[in-house]
Amino acid sequence: MIAGYDACMPESSALANGLTPVLPLAPQDAVIIAAALATCGWLYAARKARALSRKQHTINIIMQGESSNEFRDAEACVSPHLRSTDSVVIDEMHGADKAAFRMVLNRYEFIATGIRNGDLDERLVKDALRGTILSLYEICEAAIYKQRDNRRRQALYEHLEWLHSRWRAKPVWWSDVLEWMIDRPLPSRRVPPDT
Repeated sequence: MIAGYDACMPESSALANGLTPVLPLAPQDAVIIAAALATCGWLYAARKARALSRKQHTINIIMQGESSNEFRDAEACVSPHLRSTDSVVIDEMHGADKAAFRMVLNRYEFIATGIRNGDLDERLVKDALRGTILSLYEICEAAIYKQRDNRRRQALYEHLEWLHSRWRAKPVWWSDVLEWMIDRPLPSRRVPPDT
């Protein structure tokens, strides 16, 4: 350092004006803070990218069903039953109707599985298919329980049942916060069948 340099500094310098650092940090502290902020930014960007990818995947899944002639025919066969509140007995139906119900139930079970595992965007599916999924499950509930008993597979359409009970129930306020934090629905047990 040059001798007398401090004495030569003008009074208008930043330190002389009272602009002292608000939080004096050692260089290693500044590096840690910068690294932490960069990590937070990276985590935020990664979360947003995952959310956008999940939404795109959800749209693709929904549109595949809409563009499939076979699925649209099956849905057209099931559609008149959805307007009714009467339960359907799938086992007593004829071949084409029975196959149509199974195809539609299997597709919505697949979608419910994707939502439950956090692979599909629940809000997007709920906005697009909520009424159809709820009505379908409600008219097929007795038939689903009967199939479970006949096949001795209590897990048959369990994700569809989970989605139905989830969308029918009023969520607790803290569950929305937790689901936002983990970026997927909370895990839950299967609804026990009525005895």
